[in-house]
Amino acid sequence: MSSIQRYVVTANNNNNGHNCRRASPALPTAGGKLACDANEVVENTEEPPPSTETCCCLTDTRRKTILGGIATLGIGGSWVASTQLAQATYQPYFHAPYLVVWFCSVWLAATFPLYFASVRTCSRENKPLATTVKECAKVFGEQGLTVRSFFVRAAPFSVLTVAAHYMFVLALSLVPGTDVSALYVSNVSFVYLLSWILLREKFASAGIMSVILGISGIVLMSYSDGFGGSSLLGVALGVGASAGHALYKVLFKWLLGEADSGQVALFMTLLGLCTLLFLWPVGLVLYFTGAEIWGLHALPWQYLCATAGFNFAFIQLINFGAAFTFPIFISVGILVAVPVNAAVDAIVHNKTVSAIKVMAIIIFIMAFLLLLLPDGWEEQVRKVIPCKKKGPPQEELFTSRSLRLP
Repeated sequence: MSSIQRYVVTANNNNNGHNCRRASPALPTAGGKLACDANEVVENTEEPPPSTETCCCLTDTRRKTILGGIATLGIGGSWVASTQLAQATYQPYFHAPYLVVWFCSVWLAATFPLYFASVRTCSRENKPLATTVKECAKVFGEQGLTVRSFFVRAAPFSVLTVAAHYMFVLALSLVPGTDVSALYVSNVSFVYLLSWILLREKFASAGIMSVILGISGIVLMSYSDGFGGSSLLGVALGVGASAGHALYKVLFKWLLGEADSGQVALFMTLLGLCTLLFLWPVGLVLYFTGAEIWGLHALPWQYLCATAGFNFAFIQLINFGAAFTFPIFISVGILVAVPVNAAVDAIVHNKTVSAIKVMAIIIFIMAFLLLLLPDGWEEQVRKVIPCKKKGPPQEELFTSRSLRLP
């Protein structure tokens, strides 16, 4: 029992034969004894009971690492599944990439309801729906969500995402899923260029190398099947889809700034509603002009629903995964999808990957990894690998701040 706990002290004084009892918090003296009264001191010889409590809680780092591993598998698996299933929708009686994209985009409308349900379930604060929507609508500015902000902020992003996703799915009808997923990885190079132009971000050496590698990978991917025919068109569509997704990311940060999970959920729901309400006529135009082939009696519902479900899971993991784990796991999940897609194409579709395509894929991955390097990585490398000094002139050269590389 600790000396600062409340207890009753019973002490037997052998000299005068009386007991001292006290039912108050005793104060420890300087000699490690407890004062019972002004004339008497009682030794606190009782040992504290052994603690039976064991620490079974995970540290924050370990918890985020475990969740990061799960997120990596989820992102990679859902991305591969949505890519392969979207390609499986192409059948003799069904050739409608826009219908697939529209159907998948409509599912985004369920993002905010799921977010609100999870918050009400896991959080102790039971905020009403109207209050939550009002707080999340601050992503549109001080005025919140209005008709003008919906059509000015949300609607253009809906058109942009549908167009980029349409090019991605259309490219799957011309080239294997491995090629399209590898080209999608190159969007980091486009993100960097657009961030430098629109967001005025610093132009670093890693970014320059990433852009050069991204362009080199695109050229190699185009050359792998020859500069011509449907393969070149498929590569061009894949590059367009990658650039479109990059433009979406940069414009979102440029126009709307940083957003929390609730604001992103509300924004994604508005994208889905905008697609549902205003972009369906495009599908009818493509159908009646013969650009797309489909019929209500022959819709591949199993592939459509599976594609939409995995695409929805992929988007949610990308958007909200960083709130539960380290961002590096999100990036690794996207990279994992490229070799897995190649394995699926080789096993299921008997499509081998040529040596040139392997080189292009490696270059895309290198370009992706370069932009994951932290700021100031050059200085860290210089500390690990110091420059060799050969004399006073060399010493002056390497110590001169004006002559060092940035």
